[in-house]
Amino acid sequence: MNKKIVIQLVFYHDAPFLEGLAKSLENQTFSDFHVLAIDNGEPQECGKIFKELYPDVEVISGKGNIGFGRAHNLLLERTLELGAPYVLILNTDVELHKDFLKNLYLHMSRFPGVDASGPLIYEGARNKRSRVVQNFRLNMNFLTARKNAPDSGLKLHSCKQLPISADVDYLSGVALMLRTEIFSEMHLWNEKLFLYGEERDFFFRFSQQKRLAMVTRKAICWHYHDWTRPDKKSVCREYFYLRRNKVLYFKEYGFRAGLIKFLLQETLRSPFTLIWAIRKKNPSLFYYYWLGILHGLKNRTGRNPDI
Repeated sequence: MNKKIVIQLVFYHDAPFLEGLAKSLENQTFSDFHVLAIDNGEPQECGKIFKELYPDVEVISGKGNIGFGRAHNLLLERTLELGAPYVLILNTDVELHKDFLKNLYLHMSRFPGVDASGPLIYEGARNKRSRVVQNFRLNMNFLTARKNAPDSGLKLHSCKQLPISADVDYLSGVALMLRTEIFSEMHLWNEKLFLYGEERDFFFRFSQQKRLAMVTRKAICWHYHDWTRPDKKSVCREYFYLRRNKVLYFKEYGFRAGLIKFLLQETLRSPFTLIWAIRKKNPSLFYYYWLGILHGLKNRTGRNPDI
């Protein structure tokens, strides 16, 4: 096959987004790519839906809800078999500008020392594309896991308000391109995390190998993930894994000072966290927020079947 880019998709009950994603893939001005997908849903309906919308997709048989990391790692095995020099990790709730793949590919081709590259990610809501930046330049103090996102929330009149490209510490898992050759020396996602926090873990290891990541504003996509949706259980699940996996990250790499600071901050903030959960009309959110921290301290990994 020898395509330049393999795009990896992991489906999980995201049927409302698939038509927009399929159309944006069909409209790409760069055509030298192959799409791989796996369905983590139970039942596996999204894989079938996407196959009808985008017949060229190669769908690998799913094995239930095995988590974001393990699913992408399984897809990566197939990607490496195909021999593509680049892999694009892509969320399913995105739409791509028609020149997205062309410009991301050109950016990495022009900078052979760059092993990872990401786009300008705008917010999308209610099927409408906005000019509000969700993610562009992302910097991280890996010792404390403190993120700095200077562009997030900016409403742009033109993307020219941002630099054409910039070095970054890490990239959002919404959309990022990697040179496949790096996987001879490191693995992709940490499967113990199951969901959320994979980018922080990966790019810490990436930084330890002195590798370079960049973003380019010439590659643009829209992310339609809605944190305000009324599905209370999903919100509880997200914050459980976000909190747990941050604790696991500190423990995995021996960042004791970062862990202690994090726990002190969360303890002092706990009254405000409770008020926040009540205002969201979801008191269980406070429980799962702290349950995630507790499970991290107890080194509980993988999927929590109770949420």
